[in-house]
Amino acid sequence: MKYSLILSYLGIWAFSLIIFWWIMAPGDAMGYSILFLWIIFPITTFVVSLSVGKKEYSPWKKWLLPLILGFMYMLSDYLTFKTANMLAFHKINAPDMEYFVAGVVISVIGLVFGVIFSRLKKTH
Repeated sequence: MKYSLILSYLGIWAFSLIIFWWIMAPGDAMGYSILFLWIIFPITTFVVSLSVGKKEYSPWKKWLLPLILGFMYMLSDYLTFKTANMLAFHKINAPDMEYFVAGVVISVIGLVFGVIFSRLKKTH
């Protein structure tokens, strides 16, 4: 139970890669981007972080989570759109750090809300 949210996040992340590389048609890129990069990953990042923020984990583990989820969010773009571009044009692209920052920010917001909810629950 302790790792179920993280495993769920990894499952969604892996599923998104499968959708991109094996199921999605070339004209579906915008829909994929909106669905996964703008809706599903931000929501799952927030929910996982909120849940972890509510739990009693050691602070270093708790605050390491935003870096991990930010990295995973960045990888989701890099292993899909960036890799497809690299294969099509035979060049190397760097990952977009904006995705990393966005993932970290979303995760930190979720953690902060989780910690606040946890402390409010203790006081009542």
